[in-house]
Amino acid sequence: MWVDVGIIFLLIIAVGFCYRLSERLRSLKGLTTILAPSIERLSKILNNSNQSIAFLKQATEASQKGLETYIPDAQAISEDVTLLIEHADRISYRLDELIVKASEIEKNLRQTLLVSMKQSEKQTRLNADILSKTQVRQNDPRDLFVQRVISRYPKEPSVSVQEPARNQG
Repeated sequence: MWVDVGIIFLLIIAVGFCYRLSERLRSLKGLTTILAPSIERLSKILNNSNQSIAFLKQATEASQKGLETYIPDAQAISEDVTLLIEHADRISYRLDELIVKASEIEKNLRQTLLVSMKQSEKQTRLNADILSKTQVRQNDPRDLFVQRVISRYPKEPSVSVQEPARNQG
């Protein structure tokens, strides 16, 4: 009998437990009906994000292939540009040196021209003075005589000229 009472007691506890479980299952069914639209939206969002990720993977692979073809060309161009920049730097230094030398040459040339102009002006003044002091003679017999005497002697100083013999007596 005590066994029967114990079984009845356990059955009452089991019925109470099942009742509470049934209540909780009903409340969960109510929550699933309430959460179902949210779950569907979440499922759609996850599907869209999966599709977006797949699209991004394809785009990334295409970009990677494109970059793999252009990167060696870009590196070669970069090396060429670097060489050109170094060459341009060397040329600019040489041009700077040439500019300095050219300014020195210009300075020396101006000094030379100034001295030359002064000498030319001095010579011109001397020539003008000589011309003003001498009279212009045309067909003067004295000039013809001087020209004939000058023409007898060679113009080169290396040739020795014999002096005419003088009459003694």
